[in-house]
Amino acid sequence: MPQTLLNYKGINVKKELYPIIKHIEDVDKYREELGRLSSSWDILALLGQLGDINIDIGKTKENFLNLTSTLLNHLSEETVKKVSAEMKFKSQVVIDVLIRNLFERTADIGFLATDDDIRFFINNYVSKYNDDSNKLKDAMKHRFNEYVKKYSVYFDIVLTDTKGRILVRLNDEFDIEKIDHNYLQKVLNTNEDYVEDYDYHDFLPQFKKSLVYSYKVTKENDSNSESLGTLSLCFRFRDEMQGIFDNLVDSKNKEALTILDKDGYVIASSDKEHIPLNAKLQIVLNDTYKIVSFQGRDYLAKTSKTNGYQGFNGLELYGHIMIPLEYAFLSNELNTYDVKDEIIEAMMRNEQHFSSDLKEVFSKSNTIQENLARVIWNGNISQSKQNSSNRDFSKSLLNEIGITGTKANASLINLNQTIISSILKDSEFLSSLAIDIMDRNLYERANDCRWWALNSYFREALDDYSSINFKKEKISSILEYINDLYTVYPNLILFDKEGKIIAVSNKKDEYLVDKVLTQEWVSSTLSLKNTSKYAVSKFEKTYLYDNKSTYIYTSAIRSLKNENIINGGIAIVFDSEPEFNAMLEDTLPKDENSNNKEGTFALFTNKNKEIISSTNENLQINNILNIDDKFFDLQNNESFSEIIEFENKYYAVGVRASDGYREYKSNLDDYKNDVFCFVFICIGDVIGEYTSTLNKKEFSSTSKKKFTDESVELATFYLGNKFLAVNAKNVIKSIAIDKLELSIDMNKNNPFKGMVLHKENLISVLDIRQFVNEEITDEELSNIVLLEYDIENKEHCIGILVSSLENISTVEKKSIQHIQNHFLGTGTLVESIVDINDYNDSKIAMILDIKKIDDNLTKTIN
Repeated sequence: MPQTLLNYKGINVKKELYPIIKHIEDVDKYREELGRLSSSWDILALLGQLGDINIDIGKTKENFLNLTSTLLNHLSEETVKKVSAEMKFKSQVVIDVLIRNLFERTADIGFLATDDDIRFFINNYVSKYNDDSNKLKDAMKHRFNEYVKKYSVYFDIVLTDTKGRILVRLNDEFDIEKIDHNYLQKVLNTNEDYVEDYDYHDFLPQFKKSLVYSYKVTKENDSNSESLGTLSLCFRFRDEMQGIFDNLVDSKNKEALTILDKDGYVIASSDKEHIPLNAKLQIVLNDTYKIVSFQGRDYLAKTSKTNGYQGFNGLELYGHIMIPLEYAFLSNELNTYDVKDEIIEAMMRNEQHFSSDLKEVFSKSNTIQENLARVIWNGNISQSKQNSSNRDFSKSLLNEIGITGTKANASLINLNQTIISSILKDSEFLSSLAIDIMDRNLYERANDCRWWALNSYFREALDDYSSINFKKEKISSILEYINDLYTVYPNLILFDKEGKIIAVSNKKDEYLVDKVLTQEWVSSTLSLKNTSKYAVSKFEKTYLYDNKSTYIYTSAIRSLKNENIINGGIAIVFDSEPEFNAMLEDTLPKDENSNNKEGTFALFTNKNKEIISSTNENLQINNILNIDDKFFDLQNNESFSEIIEFENKYYAVGVRASDGYREYKSNLDDYKNDVFCFVFICIGDVIGEYTSTLNKKEFSSTSKKKFTDESVELATFYLGNKFLAVNAKNVIKSIAIDKLELSIDMNKNNPFKGMVLHKENLISVLDIRQFVNEEITDEELSNIVLLEYDIENKEHCIGILVSSLENISTVEKKSIQHIQNHFLGTGTLVESIVDINDYNDSKIAMILDIKKIDDNLTKTIN
């Protein structure tokens, strides 16, 4: 069934693109530019009739117009595909990063609800009118405050008895004595490990809805034991979402990122003035994108549900992005990266970035451009042999036609710069995202070790060190219980002030008990100033992690009797290998099969270039990332991107330096550890012997010199890097190399390469590369220049292969310097040299002696 096309401002576009194409800035820019060129063709066609230039400009215009239509349809499709992929990615990331965070919250409530201090408080609290109870309440409030100092993602903690009476809470702003009975029963009767609830809570009346994690406090760690009360952790949802939004939103295109509930109502918005809270939006899960209307404005919209994290999916929430249609497809022109031709060529050979359809557009453009250049060159040759009054006008007109063709082709070449700039931008964005996920994750590790160090049983046991052996089993069971909740640790270790291991959480590592730790981080832990401080090992190999490299987070265990006395510490071994790898993997763009896009990989490194984690199996942990130092000179939160040559490929490399999260690694934190995330996106293979296929030939202005009786016109061209010329009167014309009828190849060194038919005459074509010392490939030869030197008889004609056609230049006869017996290679092919200054820089041209070429090469054949 034929594709339905609609006419949009002079070009035919696919029906499905019609509502969008006017908003695609690059497409409209190219359409207007190429439209102006189309008008130029019409004017030039009229002027051509006056100048008698004998060129079918209408055909050239038609060729470019057809190409324009193909290009703009393809560019539109690729732009829409890229924008929709970015929307899918951002809507996916915003919900997945949130779910990662909320997964940690489920562990927090499960652990804190089993805190022995909380149990002791509930069992001994009488009423607010009892002095002892008030002292207990103050102590419990202090403990809650310590917790929130460690886990700053919470703004309130609420503890009740089994009747719903609020016994103590962190925030006493509201005088509320009881919580809702239905909510109380929901928490007390749950069979799950926690209650996650985004709704109105009567004990948080300042919010229409809030995200709260609750669980029952039981007499023992067994959830089926007697209930003592309930505990609720109140999450800073909007505060957390703003941090996530800030790292994802591109303000340039006015996009709005939101979190939707299961009914499509906005519960968090990156721009509440734009997309307000509680607004109802259309959920777009099954389409790559959808055009939707909201408050009288059209948007592109996309919704994603979470991929989950370690089996946790949380509430039925969605990530959702909306971009105003008029801002969805802005040009990236201001950030265009100046790219070398060989990098563009490499990209054009990589179908991931440059489809076969687009490559065909460029191929056709080059062919049109080459044919146009040849026609103009031949037109100038023809004018050089005439003495009409229109001669100068016609040559100027031909030159203007060439300039117009160059502009049309340049529009395509500029497109390549835009594509590569976009790839660089992607690499930088992805590296920023991954380093943010890492900082958020390690923030939790710093919190965990500091809080667990405050466990009263640990502190009490180390205070009474003489009986520690009788308490090892209980300490181990507590560590094991914690470890079951927090699955990112293969082991938790408690040690005394001598560094001797008292207990471990992992049964298979019990052989470590009573061994003495001598690592540097042990002494650092035992000298921490207060409960807000923690220590971290270097990223290094350790027997505590199967002789692999990781970070170990630690905090001091202080005496219950005197907090200034440190009796030991807790060390938590981070499972860095799978965890860091998952962070990187989750960040990388995926193909339609949910695999990493081919040629993309990511790494974490330290400032010394040592690899911390890698998705590239050839770049192993602890190896050195051997790239330029400038990538590692960034300050915190700085980013950088550049194209580099790496392992025989060109890569767009984006890097971001870590900046911490909340108070972690901030100015308030003693811990400093600069980590870098690198994202590599393959541009293409490095090309061994590079020859540009980009037709970037520029037509210079008409010869600066006026033609007189004292001057001569030279036809110039290149053979490889050699700039050559012949008298224009000796040129018959130039023809395409595909007109050559190849000879039977008996001797590759023979200069005779075949014949061409011109006006019923067969003309020998010669290859003079070896005679001008030029080593160039056959692919670099694009034209045949037909020459004659016995003009009167027109019997002595030859053709030579050349790389490119240049100008027809006017020079003074006296400026030509004749050279006697000047040899290039083994043949006497050059009769003179001349300085041609029709260009920005003057060039020395070597003028070929056609007769000598014929005498020395053609007759050799015969």
